[in-house]
Amino acid sequence: MTTKSDDLGAVWRFLSSGLKTWDQTASLLPSQRFLVDALTSQPELKRAKTIVELGPGIGTVTRAILREAPADSKIYSFEIDRKLVDTATAAIVDPRLRFVHGSAADIDRILPDLGCHDPVDVVISSLGMSLLPADIRDDVMRSVAATLSPNGVYVQYAYFHARLLVWSPGRGLWRFNIRDYLSPRFADLQRKLIVANVPPAAVYTCRLPHRDHAIADAAE
Repeated sequence: MTTKSDDLGAVWRFLSSGLKTWDQTASLLPSQRFLVDALTSQPELKRAKTIVELGPGIGTVTRAILREAPADSKIYSFEIDRKLVDTATAAIVDPRLRFVHGSAADIDRILPDLGCHDPVDVVISSLGMSLLPADIRDDVMRSVAATLSPNGVYVQYAYFHARLLVWSPGRGLWRFNIRDYLSPRFADLQRKLIVANVPPAAVYTCRLPHRDHAIADAAE
């Protein structure tokens, strides 16, 4: 059982990681309740057998996934930051859940090594897509398309301000429209605005992945 001091320590580790590796973490604070609820309100989650989470951080969204997921589900939570993996693993213990230290761009290769050979029913992503280098972002989407069930759902959030301004210490300023990026990759794309979040965000629920677009990403 975690205490308030444990929770504060976890938040501090998330903030510290965000300051040190902004392009990787893409956030200084864990997701807030409004955003977490929108990410995990998908009907597919309640009946999913295999669930993948991308970028769990300290496990804020992970806990909400566990509340919604079936008792017999398997959840694989991929985090590239080893310290955050260790923090989340110590704080959240559930027989359905496995934290994985690895890249979201490699889930199609890592899952079989973990004994998971079934299509993934739900992918919930907290990755900062606007800050990912274009080639890595495309690799993530290729990997998602390769593992997602034809009837599965991919859920991704993005902050409003990315349409106007994205900043990186190493790459400067640019704009990124997540809707324009996701639209060619999924036949069904729905958006929900979360204006109460700080900063305001949108949650994109994506279904019916276009496999041919994923193949094109891999070939580039």
